[in-house]
Amino acid sequence: MKNKFIKIASILSFAALFNLSAQAQTATFEDIQLQGANSVKIPNTGTVNSNFTSGSCTFSNSYAISFGGYWNSGWAFSKVNDTTTAGFTNLYGSYANKGFNNSNNYAVSQNETFIKINQNTLTGLYVTNTTYAALSMKNGDAFAKKFGGSNGNDSDWFKLTINAYQNGNLKTEKVEFYLADYRFNDNSQDYIVKDWTFVNLTSLGGLDSLKFTLTSSDTNQFGLKTPAFFCVDHIITNADTATFENLNLPFGQDYWNRGSKVFTEEYNSGTTFFGSEYSVTPSYNYWSDGFAISNETDSTTEGFTNLFSSANGRGAFNSNNYAVCNGNSTLITAQGKGIADAGIIAKGIWINNGTYPYFSMLKGDGFGKKFGGQSGNDSDFFRVIIHGYLRNKKIIDSVIFYLADFRNSDNSKDYILKNWAYADLTKLGYVDSISFKLESSDVGQFGMNTPAFFCIDNFEFDVITSVNEIAKNNAVKIYPNPSTENIYVNYEGDFSTIHIINLQGKTVLQSTTKNIDISGLENGIYIAQIITENGVLNSKFVKQ
Repeated sequence: MKNKFIKIASILSFAALFNLSAQAQTATFEDIQLQGANSVKIPNTGTVNSNFTSGSCTFSNSYAISFGGYWNSGWAFSKVNDTTTAGFTNLYGSYANKGFNNSNNYAVSQNETFIKINQNTLTGLYVTNTTYAALSMKNGDAFAKKFGGSNGNDSDWFKLTINAYQNGNLKTEKVEFYLADYRFNDNSQDYIVKDWTFVNLTSLGGLDSLKFTLTSSDTNQFGLKTPAFFCVDHIITNADTATFENLNLPFGQDYWNRGSKVFTEEYNSGTTFFGSEYSVTPSYNYWSDGFAISNETDSTTEGFTNLFSSANGRGAFNSNNYAVCNGNSTLITAQGKGIADAGIIAKGIWINNGTYPYFSMLKGDGFGKKFGGQSGNDSDFFRVIIHGYLRNKKIIDSVIFYLADFRNSDNSKDYILKNWAYADLTKLGYVDSISFKLESSDVGQFGMNTPAFFCIDNFEFDVITSVNEIAKNNAVKIYPNPSTENIYVNYEGDFSTIHIINLQGKTVLQSTTKNIDISGLENGIYIAQIITENGVLNSKFVKQ
């Protein structure tokens, strides 16, 4: 009790010293726009640009994370043996079934790709169709026509053009190779390349890179209708041969189509910032850390496929949006990011289980145990420890909140939280960020077996502000403060621009004069940032 009294007294003393006042706010997540019902906001845009090397050749690759992730452009490598499955699901199979000379690996390319060649002299390479492109041309599909048409007489073709570059300049020499050709008068001569075929490139002369371009007789206003993919193997230079056999495929996979990268994004609600991370690896993509903003309503589907729904399928107070926390996460206020000078006093937050951990604890699954065990007497628990921080230093006090508790001697009191419950955070006091750490009684050699996710909503806090605060530099004052229509920035030195910044860090006004009309701003707290020849000065004011 004594420590708590001292902490509260310190906060009040701080407030009195700097003439501070409190402004209540709540991070509800309702101010974050989601795409629609049952949608989630995590990092979902961007590309992974990488490359791989075989022999003296370097191949670029681009992988986009939108729409769940897809091979965007460039090269992949593969050992897929499938000459029968039609359609885009068989994107990495060669129509020759294996690599050249019955080798394991080969490369698959999209349209408009390049190879960087570290040797000046190139002999040639082997080319074949992908199964996807070959069966599309042979039989037709929902996008492309059957080559030759219904009577076999259409003069269709699918052509690969190989251009050479040297020192960044396009050379006049080029080589053309038909991956399919139905232009013959005798239909029996029409063909779709199935076997690996050598393409002689000595006519290109000295070069340092190659460009591959696909064209087809089957086009529309959007370009090629024929699937724009082909396969390459055994690129022969004067020094070595790129066979792709040196490349290791990810465990359990038959092809590689991406590099590795972590994407980050940050969401803001109620002057509080919630970070999120999304990881791309050669094997799979996954939400790796931080917060997801969700309005998913699935409270019945068990397992990791239902990662973003709260246990009751709604937010606190039956609201739409809430946040899902992945493992140990940290929220940061505007003060913690340096956007505002003072901190906050945390009041409370609403917490719930996610559907995934709820059913894992209720029934057990392939990873986590059934809480209580078969007898119901196991003393299991799942809890979150909430710490406050001020200027990156951990506050001594913490709040422990139980998402599930089977430690009672009376089993009838055991519970797994399924509805939103309030966690009182007032003992944390004056903070600028808050961290969440999950703990469970069910652990293995790799850590917790209980799925490390939970949900939060309606983070309540008081922003500590100064109504009559002087700027960091005493040379700057703002009059009147508070103000309803106009402010005057009292600064005697030279300056170039004054930026008016809200607590989300967004510049909402700019001025080159000291008299500024703020009548169009919403009521709230703002920073006047003065750009001078000697640096940047900040001063806070209130718009009423």
